[in-house]
Amino acid sequence: MRIGPLPYLRIRLLMTLAGSLLFCGGACPQDIVQRNLLKHFSMRDLQSSLLTHDQWSPFPRSVAEWTEKLPDSIRRRIVAEGEKALHEPFASLPATLYLEFQRDGNRVNYETASFTKRSRLFALVLAEAIEQKGRFTDAIVNGVWSFCEESFWGVPAHYYLQKAGIGLPDVQDPSVDIFASETAEILALTDYFVGAELDGVSPLLRKRIYYEVDRRMLAPLEKDSIAYSYLGSGRRDAPVNNWNPWVISNWMISLLLLEKDEGRRVKELYHGMGLLDNYINGLGEDGAVDEGPSYWFGGAGRLFDALTMLHSATAGKIDIYEAPVIRRLGDYIERMHIAGNYFIDIADASPTISADGLLIYRVGVSVKDTGLERFGAWAYHHLDDHDFYHKDFSKPRIVWNLLSLKACESIDPPEPLTDETWFADLQLMATSSGKGFFVASHGGHNGESHNHNDVGDLMVYARGQPVIIDVGFGTYTAKTFSKDRYSLWYLSSAYHNLPVINGMPQAAGRKYEAREVSYASDAARTELQMEIAAAYPEEAGVRSWKRRVTLDKSKNEVWIRDAFQLGKRTGALSQTFMTVCPVEVPKPGQILFQLPGKGKVLLEYDPRAWELKKELMDTSGPDETRIADNWSHRPIWRLLLVSKTRDKTGVFRYRITQMP
Repeated sequence: MRIGPLPYLRIRLLMTLAGSLLFCGGACPQDIVQRNLLKHFSMRDLQSSLLTHDQWSPFPRSVAEWTEKLPDSIRRRIVAEGEKALHEPFASLPATLYLEFQRDGNRVNYETASFTKRSRLFALVLAEAIEQKGRFTDAIVNGVWSFCEESFWGVPAHYYLQKAGIGLPDVQDPSVDIFASETAEILALTDYFVGAELDGVSPLLRKRIYYEVDRRMLAPLEKDSIAYSYLGSGRRDAPVNNWNPWVISNWMISLLLLEKDEGRRVKELYHGMGLLDNYINGLGEDGAVDEGPSYWFGGAGRLFDALTMLHSATAGKIDIYEAPVIRRLGDYIERMHIAGNYFIDIADASPTISADGLLIYRVGVSVKDTGLERFGAWAYHHLDDHDFYHKDFSKPRIVWNLLSLKACESIDPPEPLTDETWFADLQLMATSSGKGFFVASHGGHNGESHNHNDVGDLMVYARGQPVIIDVGFGTYTAKTFSKDRYSLWYLSSAYHNLPVINGMPQAAGRKYEAREVSYASDAARTELQMEIAAAYPEEAGVRSWKRRVTLDKSKNEVWIRDAFQLGKRTGALSQTFMTVCPVEVPKPGQILFQLPGKGKVLLEYDPRAWELKKELMDTSGPDETRIADNWSHRPIWRLLLVSKTRDKTGVFRYRITQMP
């Protein structure tokens, strides 16, 4: 286990999960339901139940408490990682490092340096909190001072939040991005865990922590939260994404741990509760996360971080865990599970997740869902790499996870597998034949948060292994959230399992959507039907393209049926299937996918209608590095069926079966 500098690839994954608000512009239209679950509580309710600054002790403070709560092996590992961090400097962040994003779009170098510093300080703080011998104090002091001297706590990719735009930070215009809020949270925890030791060095240290956190986060959000689209821009009907609970959870714990003015503490906590409602109100009734399961940890997980704080700081009086949408949001992550470490990777999600089983387990406990508890325990034992410190940036979550370790470790259930799932708001189905096949398909629209143009896409797994895949997300660079976003091949429908019609892929925007969507399931089959013509630009000339994806459970077969009507045939018509399997072509009309180990899957198509081409995707560029990581550097193939006919109407059928 590492607590010091984050491994490079882990840093890149965490940066990916951080995302960017620019993609949606904070205004992707969707239904907003004014649940206002937290505002069901009045400010008087909060005031009467909130523990004072001196009363609230959410985490152990003494050596005896840590000894009681954590196994000896974990305490030794934490101290050992603190010892490693003692020998690493708190590097400066020079102006030229800030400027790299503006100059060439590179965000990795700055973020690697910044995140490593923050990881190191937390390692030192937690080691000192557990040991309390003063060995780590001077290094912590240096870390605190280094952070306080930084011009900006966020990252250059988020300078769009300041009036001066990208380039260098404007210290007179402190803006709050997710990483500025992360730094505030770390300093608040530093004050909580080792504040007395800091006072022993100089009483000015804790004063500086409060001053900087107040100046850079508490005051800007108190006075001008309307300026931030991720908080709703002052509107109750504005959709928001994962930045909302991410920032608010950090805001809340910083306020609760540092602010001693009880009046302000109540007022601003209530302010944050109202803004957090904006995120909850934007959720569908099915609790689905349109950013994909990777973002469950950075979005829904952050909401649960905030709800954990509210529940703890009010002695259980502020509690919305039993609300149906919160319970469904909790088990979304289980319902998106395929097998092993594979998850349904819609939008900017990874196909494989080293899931934070302890978080999932704790959410299951909170919402009183024993099935989710068991899934979390299974994930902890079988998916989790037990690198507790780098699952997410959230440092309070790390501590709460550690405190639940003993209970979670005592449960080791068999792997829970999805039989049948339907997310009505996402128009996403997932189904299993019970004989090896797993199929997912969805309608939706192309204006989702962290959108890929993928209306009508599908995935097929066999014996827990990927066959027909959604490639997933790439490495985040300046291009990812720019006007050139859809020039990245893995975001285009042409590289999803979809047709290109008259040479045109799908278009981006809320109006490009699936229509006439219907889902049906019984013991014999599960089927999703949709009209996807509206997902294509008018110039494509698509009058109708009705896709039906069927899993015949009794025969263990997958069928795809596309009935189409075109107004013109002026360009190429093709159908893509993406895979990481080695493939053979026994004869025209057949594609044979080789699964790892034993077993094959056969896809059959009409050889009179299609000519097969096979393309190896290049994943060596700076935008594709993460894709290669996602698939363990397996070759990614595009199987392209190119139409041989000029028909404007017709039906295409594809049959997928398992072979010995």
